[in-house]
Amino acid sequence: MSELIVRNPSNALQVARVAPGSPAEAAGIQPGDLVREVNGRPILDILDWRFHTAEPRLKILLERQGQRHVAALRRPDGQDPGIEFTSDLGDRIHTCSNKCVFCFIHQMPRKMRRSLYLMDDDFRLSFMHGNYVTLTNVSEEEFRRIIGQRLSPLYVSVHATDPWKRAQLLGRKEPQPILPRLRALAEHRIDVHAQIVLCPGLNDGEVLERTLEELADEHPARSGRRAGVRSVAVVPVGLTKFRERLPRLRSADRDYAAAMVDHVRRRSLKFRRELGTRFVWLSDEWHFLAGRPVPGMAHYEDFPQLEDGIGTVRLFLDEARRLERRLPAHAPRPVSATLVTAELPGPILQQFAGRLNRIRGVDVNVCVVRNAFFGGGINIAGLLTAADILEQLAGFPLRESLVLPRICLRDGQLFLDDWTVEEASREVGRPILVSETSPRGLCALLGLLPPARPRRPLPERWVIEDPAGPSR
Repeated sequence: MSELIVRNPSNALQVARVAPGSPAEAAGIQPGDLVREVNGRPILDILDWRFHTAEPRLKILLERQGQRHVAALRRPDGQDPGIEFTSDLGDRIHTCSNKCVFCFIHQMPRKMRRSLYLMDDDFRLSFMHGNYVTLTNVSEEEFRRIIGQRLSPLYVSVHATDPWKRAQLLGRKEPQPILPRLRALAEHRIDVHAQIVLCPGLNDGEVLERTLEELADEHPARSGRRAGVRSVAVVPVGLTKFRERLPRLRSADRDYAAAMVDHVRRRSLKFRRELGTRFVWLSDEWHFLAGRPVPGMAHYEDFPQLEDGIGTVRLFLDEARRLERRLPAHAPRPVSATLVTAELPGPILQQFAGRLNRIRGVDVNVCVVRNAFFGGGINIAGLLTAADILEQLAGFPLRESLVLPRICLRDGQLFLDDWTVEEASREVGRPILVSETSPRGLCALLGLLPPARPRRPLPERWVIEDPAGPSR
C-alpha cells in the first residue's frame, strides 16, 4: 500500500535544487521559488512542466517571498533547465469519489496515520507511477489534457466492462461504461493496462469472460488501432477483518484459486494465438493461494503488470538462481540473522535461506509472520505491522540480528502502526537491518556479495512528447 503525500499544496511547483551552471541558474531561479507559469500556461505538476518547457525560450512566472516576477530562460540545444522540485504535484492529489465494495481503505481500522486513508484516483499518478485509476472523476477538460499531452500508458481499474456491474463494484448508482473512454484513448495513441479486482460471485464467471473478451477487442491486434488495451491484471480481492457495515464479500479459497489459475492459463494461451500476447495475467497471490508454482520467465513476456504484483516472485527466483555461482564458499565474516517476511513470500525466502546456509559461516533462519492485525487473507510483506512481527518473534529461535524487507516500512523507518525501527529493535533486543526485496540486495546487506554498482541513470519510464515534434 503506497502513501501519497503533498505538503502545503500551492498550485505551483516549488524549486528544491538548481543545478550549478544550468540554464535555470543563469536565469536567476533559486531554491524555494514557486514556479507558477511557463509561457503563460499554468504549471500544476511535473507533467505540465515537462510538456511546456519543450520550447527553447521560456518565460517563467516565479513567486519568491510573496513577490512575483518573470525569469527568462534559454535552453540551448535542448539543454535540461536544471531544476529539481520538492514534489511532482503542486496541487492536491485527485481523490477517489467511488465507494468500491472491495476498497482496502474502507477496511482499515481507525486511528492510524491520516496519510494511510488517502484514496487517490489521479490520472497523473497513474501515468507517472503506475497507480490504477477508474477514470470516473476525470473531467472533460482533464481528459483533453490526457490526450493533448499524450499521457501513455495509463493504468485503469476496469473490474467489469458491463456498465451496471461496474457501477455495482464501484459503489455507484448510475452505469459506469468504460469502453468508450478506452476507445477514445486508443484513438489518440494512448495505451492502457487494465486491472480486474476479482470478487467471487460478483465479477467472475460470465462477467469475467465478457470483460476479458471486450478488453481484448480493444487490443491493437483486433482493433487495428496503433494503441489500445495492452494487458489485463487479475488480482484477488483482499479482505480484512475490519468490514463492519460493508458489503458482504467472500475471498478465494484454494480450490477457487486453482480453478482460476487453470482457467486463465487456457484463456491466455488462446489470446497468445489470436493477439500475439498472453494479454491476461494473474497476480502472484493466485499461485500462492492455489499451492501452485509460479510460471517461468517467458510466461510474463515483458512484465507489463509488475507493479500489480505480477511476476515479482519469478524475478526473485531467477535472480537467486543467477547468483548461485557468485556466492562465496566461506562468508567474509560470520553471519547470524533472522529474516522476517509475510506468508506470500515466505516459501521462496525459506528456499533462498537454505542456499545461504550452505555457505560456511552463515546461519540464517526465516520467521514467516501471519498478518493478525488485518486478518482475512492479507499475506504480503508490505502490510506487516510491528505488533504482529514482535508478537510472532516472541519464542522464535532468533539469531543475532533481524532483517526486515524495506517494503514494510515508510521511508525505511516507520511501520504501518507507527512503530519506528529503533523502537522495535529495543523491544526485541536485537539490531534490525532493512533490506531491499531482492536476493542481491539481501546478500549485499549480509556482506556475502559486494553492493551492486550504481547504474548510470536511465531515462524515466514516462516521456511526454514535444507538442511541436513530429507525429508518429
